Amino acid sequence: MQEILGSGLVSDIFDPRAKLANRLAVRQALGLGPLPSEPGFHIVDFGQSLEDMIIAGNYDWVNSDINARRFPVVGKGKVEFEDTLFDFGRNVSSEEAASLIAAADLTNPWAPGKIENLLAYGAKNPEEQRKYPIIALGSVGDVRDDRCVPLLDRRGSRRSLDLGWWGNDWSSDCRFLAVRKKVSQISAS
Repeated sequence: MQEILGSGLVSDIFDPRAKLANRLAVRQALGLGPLPSEPGFHIVDFGQSLEDMIIAGNYDWVNSDINARRFPVVGKGKVEFEDTLFDFGRNVSSEEAASLIAAADLTNPWAPGKIENLLAYGAKNPEEQRKYPIIALGSVGDVRDDRCVPLLDRRGSRRSLDLGWWGNDWSSDCRFLAVRKKVSQISAS
């Protein structure tokens, strides 16, 4: 602490001329990384098929390449997940986004959301995808020899469930769904 105080860093931060309007830029300069959104939660019912999960989301358009063969859902019972959206405020690759998500909380780590998380999140929060695309980097499917990930997006006012290429540099307006399991499992049925 003495080293930090002696460095002048604290004085710079509290200087009245300091322009600290962009909190993400300040966090990046300090090596802290992005802040996730306020955590919420969703429940994944592993007793449902992928098709049933898609129907529950009531999407206006669904990419026909999203199917159980390409995006298998594995689990039992109903499981509650804590969720958050990461906003990196800049273009970011899939690899970098996944790495930043994992590094955001080392004591209780976040993981990139899978398709089942994305579908449960979309069903619970249908208006979020009208604000920005929401990417689930935890499920990667092979579609015509390309690695693709599911995403929630909009087409005009219509809600869509689509695919994006893993090799993308995602634009600064994208959000990335991250999850971690809650301590209690709801049921084993």
